[in-house]
Amino acid sequence: MIKIYSTLTRKLEEFKTIEPGVVKWYNCGPTVNGLMHLGHARSAIAFDTIRRYLEYRDYKVEYIMNFTDIEDRMIEVSIKEQRPVLEVAEEYLSYFRRDMASLNLKPATIHPRAMLHMNQMIESIEKLIEKGVAYESEGDVYFDVRKFDEYGKLSNQKLDNILQEGTEDADNPKKKFPADFTLWKKMKPGEPYWPSPWGKGRIGWHSECSTMSMLYLGETLDIHSGGQDLIFPHHENEIAQSESLTGKQFANYWLHNGFINIDKEKMSKSLGNFVNIYDLLKYYSPDAVRLFVLQTHYRSPIIFTEDAMDQAQVTVDRLFDVVLLTKNYADETKKVDDAKLSDSDKDLLEKIKKAREDFVEAMNEDFNTSNGLAVVFDYSREVNEYLRKAEDVNGSVINEADKLFDELRVIFGLFEDFNSYLTIDLVEKLIKLLIELRGEFRKEKNWEMGDKIRDDLKEAGITLEDTPKRILWKLT
Repeated sequence: MIKIYSTLTRKLEEFKTIEPGVVKWYNCGPTVNGLMHLGHARSAIAFDTIRRYLEYRDYKVEYIMNFTDIEDRMIEVSIKEQRPVLEVAEEYLSYFRRDMASLNLKPATIHPRAMLHMNQMIESIEKLIEKGVAYESEGDVYFDVRKFDEYGKLSNQKLDNILQEGTEDADNPKKKFPADFTLWKKMKPGEPYWPSPWGKGRIGWHSECSTMSMLYLGETLDIHSGGQDLIFPHHENEIAQSESLTGKQFANYWLHNGFINIDKEKMSKSLGNFVNIYDLLKYYSPDAVRLFVLQTHYRSPIIFTEDAMDQAQVTVDRLFDVVLLTKNYADETKKVDDAKLSDSDKDLLEKIKKAREDFVEAMNEDFNTSNGLAVVFDYSREVNEYLRKAEDVNGSVINEADKLFDELRVIFGLFEDFNSYLTIDLVEKLIKLLIELRGEFRKEKNWEMGDKIRDDLKEAGITLEDTPKRILWKLT
């Protein structure tokens, strides 16, 4: 039985889908106003892995992740760079797709974009006005939060507390109530616009996901997810307008991932402390990035350090070595013959069975990838020990071990393109060997040979960078 911690109820709940065997899931995607950073990747990797596990458990997952391509931050970039919003969106969207592919993130079933759903969003707003829960004011349209009695239920806040803490644009004289939020924004000079019953303007951010999720998945979703920073006001506002529109519960389970922190602050563009994925992948493999993220439960915060990333790279390389060694010994042509099993063979088969059971148990408890990876590491040590100690390795038994490795690495999204990974792994090892050799020459003050290795690598498209702690390399 899979149990999920839902932000809405703040407890573990048994996972039951609306339609048997089908998961209708909407994940709030990024605003494409810059490069993908590790904070974006944390959310994407966590939910990608949960999706993979649900598919492993034979669910068909209808996974929708939007791209926000029209929003205040998009317009800020457009004005700063003096080019159309659409051009900004297309450029950064291409970078996001590149980095998502690099991290081996499975494409969503659909990646809807806000600009392409403006008519449906306008229709939703019209219906909210008809129902008396939204109102037009001088070309803007606002949702009246006092008309939704359960406002604040996701963030576990009362309306009085929300008012005390303050809300965005609370002093806006166009509003009937300070906490009312925008559904439609009147056009300002120089901004992109669309025609509407209330004049030229554009959609409010909170209306985008609400409309697109119901358009593709229906009026009630199984799962809605995103970062913890979206709980309030974004997801709270989605609930208010969606449930006011349909009279039905908007989502049965709400999943929110924790932040990645640098120096105890949330990683974000506004703080200027973010790490771009494109730059990070110059020094670490995509598998190391995934492992770094998944070693922590998705709801818990992660502290980013260079040392932690270094350790993730070492760990994933060691794991790959065992996976590769296992694959080399596996014999897919033979079935397990109980009569020919040694005691060590039988012991390993029991450990394979137990590892699979322990892994499922860990993941069934709110998708605990931290505990799940602990099972993987213990299992890899058991297999490695068998291979190194066995006098006669049983290929059919090792084939069973290899099958489990394949199951686990697919769920975690590791070593997906095995042949390419082998090539990359070999190249990296050769480069590191040359770097170590260069270090030995420099210790011996053989500057000529040290410089020759550096120059030959540069000619081959590999640049070395000397730092106080180590020598880094990157493709140029």
